[in-house]
Amino acid sequence: MEHTLRCNSLKCRKELTDRALVTTCSHIFCTDCATRLGLIGQTHEQRNSCPACGTHLTNPDDAVITNLKPSEDYKTSVLSGLSPNIVVECASRALSFWAYQTTQEIVYQEWLGKALTEKYSNLSVHLDKVINEANSEITSLQNKLAKLRKKHDDVTHAFKDKNKKLLQTQELYDKLKRKAMLGQMQGAAEDAVDSTLQAASVSAAGANGFMDGTSGRETYQEPGVSYRQPHNTIREQPGVTASYQPPGMNLSHGDTWFRTVGAQCRMFNS
Repeated sequence: MEHTLRCNSLKCRKELTDRALVTTCSHIFCTDCATRLGLIGQTHEQRNSCPACGTHLTNPDDAVITNLKPSEDYKTSVLSGLSPNIVVECASRALSFWAYQTTQEIVYQEWLGKALTEKYSNLSVHLDKVINEANSEITSLQNKLAKLRKKHDDVTHAFKDKNKKLLQTQELYDKLKRKAMLGQMQGAAEDAVDSTLQAASVSAAGANGFMDGTSGRETYQEPGVSYRQPHNTIREQPGVTASYQPPGMNLSHGDTWFRTVGAQCRMFNS
């Protein structure tokens, strides 16, 4: 593969295919860089030094524009008329130029490869460090996740136990509540039966009552209770005897007014 010449300006480095400026110090530049660096467009006295090596280019032929793709006629006429020694010398210097450019390109590529290798090594070390830190972080997070999962399982198990105990307590509470309600219903039923029996006894006792001898009115007597009319509780007043009692009232249980008997009288009258 044929070597391709490149502009010797390190900021340019573009391939040269058509025209270029060649110096006697074996450097070559593209026309744009040659114009920018002051190598063409000026007299040889005002020409700047070589940007690559700093050699002063004071002679008229120290920097010339060369056609890199000469025509066949140019190839025929350029060395025509020159002695073989001059032709060989020109060819030798041209080959030396190519050897120098090739060597410089190899050195440049070596330095470029070395710089890239060093940068790659630094990046590789940094990447390994990042990978190790990431793996450590992943391991730590996995351990935390395992602990959280275990804690979650423990909490879930404890919750299930608490829920089971709550259901058992609720069931026991419901049983006790039903038992208490049954006891209340039983007590209410017994109270209702007692009330019914007491009401029946009162009705039967009222139906079997007797008439009082002195007053001529009906007197009710509860079973097991003795009734008497006190004579010392009413003081005698003029025109009123001690045995007087208001119409429709019956004295019972000592010296207090107990109850009216109008209802019983109406029952007997009916």
